[in-house]
Amino acid sequence: MCKSFKVIAVHGSPRKEGRTAELLNYVIEELRKFDKVEIEIIHLIDHPIRFCMGCYSDDPKLCNPKNCTQGVLEDSMKSLHSKIILADAIIFATPVYWYNMSGVMKNFIDRLTALENAGKLLDNKVAGFVVAAEEDGATQVISNLMAFANDNGMLITPYSLVYSVGRGSVGKDEEAVLYARRLGQNIYRMLKIACKVKKPWKEYDD
Repeated sequence: MCKSFKVIAVHGSPRKEGRTAELLNYVIEELRKFDKVEIEIIHLIDHPIRFCMGCYSDDPKLCNPKNCTQGVLEDSMKSLHSKIILADAIIFATPVYWYNMSGVMKNFIDRLTALENAGKLLDNKVAGFVVAAEEDGATQVISNLMAFANDNGMLITPYSLVYSVGRGSVGKDEEAVLYARRLGQNIYRMLKIACKVKKPWKEYDD
């Protein structure tokens, strides 16, 4: 049995106390009710991340955690890769900018390609998604994030798509708050299930 669980909340808004952070906090509040859960919030705005250079297009072998964090790509991703590899669950939280995720979140997601190319290193990690939008685009952004997580073998929980649309305090959006709390509970439940699966899928026979 797992002695504890490490949850990384990746916050992709440049505003640390904005609506995205507020909605994410409801998820974290639920997770903190469980004794064996350690939570770390990563504000991407504090970690300069260069955009992907497309090394995979030249040679797939070049796209790996080592090459992806040196030379012109020497930035915060080296330490972030290490944190992500050690995490049991990852919550992706972003505002909607022009019907898409924030630029810092997109750069972060693109640079995680090195972990996928190094052997599906996100496999069996639990994923959750939190999005705040002023108008349209929330479900579109979540769909993009879920596609990334699914293709990397991550475990997507029930009630995993949490979003709020509008202005002002997220606390006034009762349905969004309810779903955020459900996400926190279900991340913990999924972590307990994933704990029983010791090996990635590719090592199992039919």
